[in-house]
Amino acid sequence: MTSAEGSDDQHAYDYVVVGAGVAGSIVAARLSDDPRTTVLLLEAGQELDDTPQTRDPERSAELLGTDADWAHTTEPQSGLGGRAVGWHAGRAVGGSSAVNASLWLRGGAADYDAWAAYGPGWDWAAALDAFRRHEGGGRGPLPVRASGEHPLKRAVFAAAEELGLVGGDHLSARPEGVDTLRLTARDGRRVTFADAFLGPARRRRNLRILTGAQATRVELADGRARGVTYRRDGGPPATAAARREVLLAAGAVRTPHLLLLSGIGPEDHLASLGIPVVAALPGVGRNLQDHICVGGSFRAAADFRPAGGAGTGGASAGAVVLARSGPGAEDPDIEIVLAPAAGGRRAGVTLGVIALQPRSRGTVRLAGADPLVPPLVDPGYLGDPSGEDLAVLRAGSRLAQRLLRTRALAPYAADPADLGFRDGATDDEVDTFVRRTASGMFHPAGTARFGPPGDPGAVLDADLRVRGIAGLRVVDASAIPLLNRGHSMAPTAVVAERAAGLVLTNDTHTTTDTGAHEAKEPQP
Repeated sequence: MTSAEGSDDQHAYDYVVVGAGVAGSIVAARLSDDPRTTVLLLEAGQELDDTPQTRDPERSAELLGTDADWAHTTEPQSGLGGRAVGWHAGRAVGGSSAVNASLWLRGGAADYDAWAAYGPGWDWAAALDAFRRHEGGGRGPLPVRASGEHPLKRAVFAAAEELGLVGGDHLSARPEGVDTLRLTARDGRRVTFADAFLGPARRRRNLRILTGAQATRVELADGRARGVTYRRDGGPPATAAARREVLLAAGAVRTPHLLLLSGIGPEDHLASLGIPVVAALPGVGRNLQDHICVGGSFRAAADFRPAGGAGTGGASAGAVVLARSGPGAEDPDIEIVLAPAAGGRRAGVTLGVIALQPRSRGTVRLAGADPLVPPLVDPGYLGDPSGEDLAVLRAGSRLAQRLLRTRALAPYAADPADLGFRDGATDDEVDTFVRRTASGMFHPAGTARFGPPGDPGAVLDADLRVRGIAGLRVVDASAIPLLNRGHSMAPTAVVAERAAGLVLTNDTHTTTDTGAHEAKEPQP
């Protein structure tokens, strides 16, 4: 029943999953393991063609701004001098794993153990179970591969050693120091979460994947989610009924957007747009977090490309350093990525400095009641009152400069002017560089987080159920209370894996009479 044509307003499914990205791919595959259970997976985007552009992670930038990208733009950011910045997210089967650089950085035990304060069962042990299930020591469905060898990569390891940033396994419980970049790829080809998890499930008669289907509202009645209304390829609204649950996996921007459109969120915001309030949950759309990054690409002082000038390697031949911004940091809070710049007529280096524990918080809000109008995204970059985010990026930028001045990297380093600030620059000069060049990593999280009873900011309970609404869960990065010291695919996969287990454990016996056609295997 994959990628079927037609609407589903005459059919009911046990589960309706919204979004076929990292989380939705895992959840739909897990729930459809049981042939007696029917699952509908709605995806606003399309299947991407299998081309060099879509399969080469080094060409991911070519997919940004296309139909495979939601291509949001933030509200003007006061912390960035009033700049609005692009906010990219995958709009395709596979979600952002179909358009990003395929980088895999889990984070450490401290990240996941910090979630335990927000709900039982969320800790490093649970995360490790998910990683083992997915990666399987190289035998799981998700291939996680070390980047290839390259002269620049070897130089980064040597430079880190010069500065005492000793090597460490970034798949361990305490990742720190220098290590290879890792990618979700096989033989240099991108492997999306749809490839890894939906691929084996596509032949199942009990799983239907509907592409070009943008969810516009969760249908609610008598305090319960009854289904999802969507529009397919610009057509009229259609509704798919859910006998058991609706599971939202549309991402940390589109999931709160859908909740708000459905009357679930801050009462004052909904009332101002004339949307009837079904559940007054002030945390919906708040607590938006994203890793913030500075850097860019610059010409290398020496040409390290192979003969003929082709194949510089990109992220598939890079290294990453995890470091602490100062003696007060208990764990690494800086990530520095160095890799050969992909393409170009001259050898180049891509440098990224990322603040891994951002204190700034933002919002996702409705621009209007029309579900086809994009939401307002305000990440609040560098807006934390303490100024710690700016201080961490300042320290990280100085550390990156020190790395580039080591004996090992000096042959590759560009002129200091190309880095955006001079050697010996004042704090104000470095801060100006940060504010001028900073952007997001497109790792949004936290906009419908879980939390303990009585937590006014929590949208979900520890089992990811929306408070006050039966049969509705959030199973993506929106649920994450705190960002990890890594990249966002890994914790999103942890949430999705645990969500699937919770549903299968707690709710497979629950059905609801929706009044819709009760065929267990609805036909397209």
